Amino acid sequence: MTINILIVEDSDAKLESIRTLLEREISGLSIDFCYSVKSAINKLECTYPDLIVADMSLPTFDIERKERGGTPRPFGGIEVFEHLDRFDLPVPVIVVTSYPSLGDGEDALNLDQLRKRLRKEFPLNYIGAVYFDSAYSKWEEDFINLIHQSISKK
Repeated sequence: MTINILIVEDSDAKLESIRTLLEREISGLSIDFCYSVKSAINKLECTYPDLIVADMSLPTFDIERKERGGTPRPFGGIEVFEHLDRFDLPVPVIVVTSYPSLGDGEDALNLDQLRKRLRKEFPLNYIGAVYFDSAYSKWEEDFINLIHQSISKK
């Protein structure tokens, strides 16, 4: 059985770390990826993955390497959840973020607050969130545990 995973991540280095870990730990994968909210939503309109691994801070659209600008939106990943929710797509989502807190001012959320918000607003899709820190292996353990949790529900 092939497990189809969509990774939505705008950092090449983080995307490669996630992809490498998935390929090392799980057999029978088909991995696709997108770099922005818009490309993820476009892909979800024509494919139905078994699992989505998404960054929370994402640009609205794909940025060409030679373009300037394209600052990521702190909660761009929520738009992926909203799309799934709008069309009642029961695709599990694991968030992998490099930020211990997201947003500014009144809208700022630390990782625990983000987890609570996603669990409350998107119970059909939200599986969990992992703090990505390439200097430590803790994120890998947490991520693989969430992957196995997600796969066992299938």
